[in-house]
Amino acid sequence: MEDSSKLKVRIGGIIDISTIDWLSRICNVVFFSGCNFKCPYCQNGKLVDPNYGRSLEVDEVIREVLRSKPLIEGVVLSGGECTLQAEGLISLCEKLRRSGLRIGIDTNGSIPHVIEELLERGFIDRVAIDVKAPLDPKLYGEVVGLPGQGDIIVRSVERTLELLLKSRIEVEARFLAVPTITCSTDFVREVARKVREATRFVIQQFRPEADLLDPSLKRLKPPTRQELLKLAFTAMEEGASEVYIRTKEHGLEKVKR
Repeated sequence: MEDSSKLKVRIGGIIDISTIDWLSRICNVVFFSGCNFKCPYCQNGKLVDPNYGRSLEVDEVIREVLRSKPLIEGVVLSGGECTLQAEGLISLCEKLRRSGLRIGIDTNGSIPHVIEELLERGFIDRVAIDVKAPLDPKLYGEVVGLPGQGDIIVRSVERTLELLLKSRIEVEARFLAVPTITCSTDFVREVARKVREATRFVIQQFRPEADLLDPSLKRLKPPTRQELLKLAFTAMEEGASEVYIRTKEHGLEKVKR
């Protein structure tokens, strides 16, 4: 293995202080560059490119994060897809853990062996997993922009969910409601059945002003708060007990029966 002090990761950006990326915790957010999905509605389109951003040694990232330590409780490692840079990610988590910070991961669930190692080594306290659509291979492949690759993707996401839901860490399942693509009660019903044992299920509002991978989708109107509430009640009907919606206008809201 490469000397961990010289390991590098490709970083698209760092937020020093965030109050919205980890429920009830003040955190730092590190965005990894590169993603293996090509979701046309991606809200962080620039980060899909593995060459975007800057290459930093793991120890340099640690130093940047620790500048915020007096004010933060934890760090969220996001993307892009951070598990693609497995060796650097694991080294970063190990060193952050030694610093006393809590660690969260945002993932699309496509690389379960990395999540498994992080869980086995006790490096992570919370995972937010994006479940893009019902776990039907043909449908999932189309929704993530990789038609024909749905079989392996769905198997991977299912394995990641299995690992997370039997763990004792905080698990947040996320679903992005995109008009004409995923904003459907049938979609939410199927996803909710798979993630109802998660700590929480968050239904997020598509934002056309975001940095979209497919700019033509900027013509879509975001779903309204009322539309998201309807999806949330559908999820609750399927047994998801802690359901939230996130909108531009109102932020994160817990939905009550």
